[in-house]
Amino acid sequence: MLAEILPKIAQMEYKEYDFRPRPSLAGPDRCIRQLVFWGMGIPRSPMPGRAVMVFDDSSWHEELTADWLRKTAYQLHSQQMPIQCRPPMGKGLIDGIVTDVEKVDRLLEHKAISHFSFQRLWEGPLPIDYLTQTAIYLDGLQKENPDIEEGILLVKNKNTAQYLEYRVKYEWDSLGVIELVNSQGEHKEVNTVIHCIYQGAIDKFNEVLARIAERRLPKRQYEMSDWHCDYCGLFGECWKNYEAEFAELKTDLILPEEFGQDIRFYQELGGQISDMEKQRKEVKGKIVEKMKEADAREGRAEEYIVRLILQNRKEFTVPAKTFEKFEVRKIKEATK
Repeated sequence: MLAEILPKIAQMEYKEYDFRPRPSLAGPDRCIRQLVFWGMGIPRSPMPGRAVMVFDDSSWHEELTADWLRKTAYQLHSQQMPIQCRPPMGKGLIDGIVTDVEKVDRLLEHKAISHFSFQRLWEGPLPIDYLTQTAIYLDGLQKENPDIEEGILLVKNKNTAQYLEYRVKYEWDSLGVIELVNSQGEHKEVNTVIHCIYQGAIDKFNEVLARIAERRLPKRQYEMSDWHCDYCGLFGECWKNYEAEFAELKTDLILPEEFGQDIRFYQELGGQISDMEKQRKEVKGKIVEKMKEADAREGRAEEYIVRLILQNRKEFTVPAKTFEKFEVRKIKEATK
């Protein structure tokens, strides 16, 4: 009863806010075409209730983090303080400022994300959209207090309560990402500088506003299969005429020479993969044959354990079939 009604209530309560250039939309990964649709007043598909609840969870995670911070030697203050941003952006609201034991102030920007997204960050690319928002807030803060040079982008894993901390420094439209720290106390030096990060946001919004005024859509920023499109409420509107667009694409174009080089390399890679898959299949057959000759369905060889497992495969149109699955594990992994 409750499990069914709560998402419906969340969907009913959700209200879409009007488009305006704001720091949270300023990063380069945020789809420009989506923003133009939004600014033109094109309605998006209703947001599912569960999605509304997930987004609402993020603000509560911020409050939980703030509560824990107050129990440390750090002082957290200036929460949701308005910051004046450069045009065409208006005001933004910072998550807060933290003051350490040496009385050094740093901007705090808090994000709470899913486990899958969190896992990608430690070894993956920098979260450029979050960092852009942080840079914009630092730029505004420095107009009020030039002594605030650094910020902390604190990213929380909603599932495991782990944190990643990006320590950054902003100066002259350049954001330096100094280091990355995780909840296990591991430090990773990043030492990367993102130049013209604020100007890039201004240029983006100027283009968006110009296209809204002209009612002229930009090219699609992502492919149809990209996760950005999967989660976009404007997917249907954005791609509804694609079949007609596809039919109008050229078919007799002479491509530049570098296309031929790329295509040749692609084909060569495909051939190598095919040969390797064939060899792997042959070696697997030899291993299975030797196990059968030894009347074995599991055994060890050097650092590996090999197994033959019986499994059932169910199909919609035919009865279930039993088949053998071949499995290889390293002994250390198998004994954990």
